[in-house]
Amino acid sequence: MRTLFKFAAIIIAGSFLVGCGDEDYTGAYRLHAPNDLTFVLTIRGDDADIFVEKGREARINPLGRMKVSVKGEKLFLDDVNSDERWVMTRNVDERSLDCLNCEALNLKDTVHWKYDPQGPYDLEQLLKEQARKDEEARNAALEKVQKEALEQARRKSEAAKLTPYEGDWVYQRTTKHDPLTIMGIWRERQIRVWLFKFENMDRLGYETPGFEVTDAGLKIGAGPDAYLYTLSADKSVLTCMDCSKPVRWAKADPQKDLSDRYYARKIAGNP
Repeated sequence: MRTLFKFAAIIIAGSFLVGCGDEDYTGAYRLHAPNDLTFVLTIRGDDADIFVEKGREARINPLGRMKVSVKGEKLFLDDVNSDERWVMTRNVDERSLDCLNCEALNLKDTVHWKYDPQGPYDLEQLLKEQARKDEEARNAALEKVQKEALEQARRKSEAAKLTPYEGDWVYQRTTKHDPLTIMGIWRERQIRVWLFKFENMDRLGYETPGFEVTDAGLKIGAGPDAYLYTLSADKSVLTCMDCSKPVRWAKADPQKDLSDRYYARKIAGNP
């Protein structure tokens, strides 16, 4: 029995000595470098991974795996695929690391690796998450392209019905604050709208609204912002039938140039 107690005491004493010896560096450490790069060192016991994050999206690129060893007050990181060895010591803040030979990264000696409380990281899991997001982004981009293709096909089909509405139209201003607005309706170029400052015709904006030709008239816009327009008997005025305020467009003389600011402003009116 006395021998058993002595053996247990030796094991306990040995464990205590190990605990008081080599330091545990488990965690993550970051080094900010030029060109919007951040190196991340993540240590788990005897193994370490290093990867780089780039850009605002923090794209991850693995750089290598290392074996970890500790001797005295120094941390040694040995690349598993080469003979490179990094030597680090604990910074005076007792959390971060100082690299003593970081010329392996083409950086100066004694480079400060700031402690990252979010670590250590599972690099494999981070890469899987990045791949998942990439796949979602590709699917979203493909869906957008498909929707745009369908919309262009729909617009082309509807454009063939624009014949009764073809021409250049000028918005009839109701207040002095209204811009000078010109709308072109053509089967080949579909519907385009330009906005200008009334005083000097400086360009304010441009859009290609959605449209649909129905039995009731021409709908311009999309969703809740789509409004129905009808032609006057002489086909010289387009009037909105469901707008919250009076909206009228006057057809320009095809023999005259709407880039003539005086002519365009005359049609728009100056209330």
